[in-house]
Amino acid sequence: MGLRRLPQSEKVSAIDCVAHSFGEVHEFLVRRPCTSLDRILFTVGDDQGNTAVVSVAGVEFRDRSTLWKFKRLEDRHGTRDVTALGSSPLGMHDVHFTGDHYRSKPRGAALTVAEAETVFGTHDADDLDAIAEVEAVLPRP
Repeated sequence: MGLRRLPQSEKVSAIDCVAHSFGEVHEFLVRRPCTSLDRILFTVGDDQGNTAVVSVAGVEFRDRSTLWKFKRLEDRHGTRDVTALGSSPLGMHDVHFTGDHYRSKPRGAALTVAEAETVFGTHDADDLDAIAEVEAVLPRP
């Protein structure tokens, strides 16, 4: 793939996950609040100018039971999401994250969620899936 990490945003932390979520994920968090939320954007690119942006969110809960319920919901396509940071801090137009290139990884009582989308050039679906998978297993933002 030959990708390298490019600029990234500052990490943005919050305690109120409800304010930074939508859809069924929002409804879940109203009933079972998180204890912390960390979000960050990364960009990765190659020598041909193809660039992808990756939204990474770390959502922590009081216990693993709640984490696993959240993961089951979050992993189901179409249930909506934790709101990604806008890509304007990276000097890019806003990116619409479809959830098509998504991975999640639990650690203790926290879930790291990563989604990738192309912003310049082209990346095939397998590359975007691999990018999301790598970001999901890296240490929490």
